Amino acid sequence: MKFNPTWVYVVSFVDLFAVSLSIPLLSTHLRALGASHIVIGFFSSLYAGTQLISGPIIGSWSDQKGRQAILLISLTISAISYIFLGIVKSLWVILIIRAGLGTFKHIQVLARTIVADRVLPEEQSKISGRLTALSSAGFIVGPAIGGHLAELEHGFSYLCYCTALLFAVNIGTTYFFLYDPPETGSPDETKTSLKKKQYLNIREQMLCIVHHLVNVDWIIYGDVFALKFLMAVSNAIFTSNYFANVQETYNISPRWAGYTISFQGLIASLAGLLAGWIDQKFYKNDLSFQQRNLHGFIIITISYVGLFTAPTLHLFMLSIIPLTAASSLVRIVGMDMVLKRCSPTQRGSLVGTSNSISNIARFVAPLLAGLMGDLYGTRSATLLCILLSSLGIIVSLMVRQYKPMQLKVD
Repeated sequence: MKFNPTWVYVVSFVDLFAVSLSIPLLSTHLRALGASHIVIGFFSSLYAGTQLISGPIIGSWSDQKGRQAILLISLTISAISYIFLGIVKSLWVILIIRAGLGTFKHIQVLARTIVADRVLPEEQSKISGRLTALSSAGFIVGPAIGGHLAELEHGFSYLCYCTALLFAVNIGTTYFFLYDPPETGSPDETKTSLKKKQYLNIREQMLCIVHHLVNVDWIIYGDVFALKFLMAVSNAIFTSNYFANVQETYNISPRWAGYTISFQGLIASLAGLLAGWIDQKFYKNDLSFQQRNLHGFIIITISYVGLFTAPTLHLFMLSIIPLTAASSLVRIVGMDMVLKRCSPTQRGSLVGTSNSISNIARFVAPLLAGLMGDLYGTRSATLLCILLSSLGIIVSLMVRQYKPMQLKVD
């Protein structure tokens, strides 16, 4: 049977749609159970940390056992975890559940790996673009629906059960349609090769993130990754406990809080679609990307000031528009800078390092946001966002033009 990427789209969309139903409400649920801001931040950091560590192991495991088998295990554990997340009321048990989810929930990564395994190289860019667009659509719809259901009694529990049910749908889709390709070679040769590959992958991938960070030529890429880190940390601080913060500050219902998240997803999608036109229209001569970064971080900083001072939800949402659009464009610019400066043989390492920086930022940010919330109040974390984005303006002024690295010819 010929591989049909539509089923990967379905799994990816349903995954993010399912998660976006309940996760934005998790901080509100934890607050209701008596958790402080710093505890909520620790929960988020724990999830990011376990994702960071377990990713290489899950990837190696899928090399040995096959993508379908590991994806089924990931989906099954995720479904069971969300059922218990909707039942238990103990913060310690929820902490264990979140650690388990961080360890095993690598559905998006496994979906992209399946695409890489089954799609011809010349079609990979097109398929990956569609996968990104469709999976992101799940996060536009999910929070709005989740906000409606959250207003019911025991709403968070119902949302967790709905999430688990959607994971069950993905289990069926994976089992019937996302089969592994047949192995080539004799059974003995294949088994020996997989064992060798498994050993090397576990040994090398466990140290992959550290090696990437240590071996990067920071003289050439330091400004790029500094900008990416500042962008990632400020964004993660802002989104950390966002649902609870906006409810406490503006006294709105979960339904309207969900609408605000969906609105941000819509703005981000539109900004991504317009990125190419904006480059051609306004930044055709900005070869160093300095102006794009500078303008982006200035808009982001002004937007954070607007968010911090906004007395009403309407003014808050007015500041959200330029913040979300500029953040999306700055992330795209950062990746363009990396790809322009590196040689083709270094792209994998540099993109891997870039992803590692984002994961580290997501690990650190919730703790900072929680600490600021406990010490100085709900909205104080936005001050830290203003500081970080202001540093981004300074770093943007230091961006220089670098020619792409050339391969040496023997």
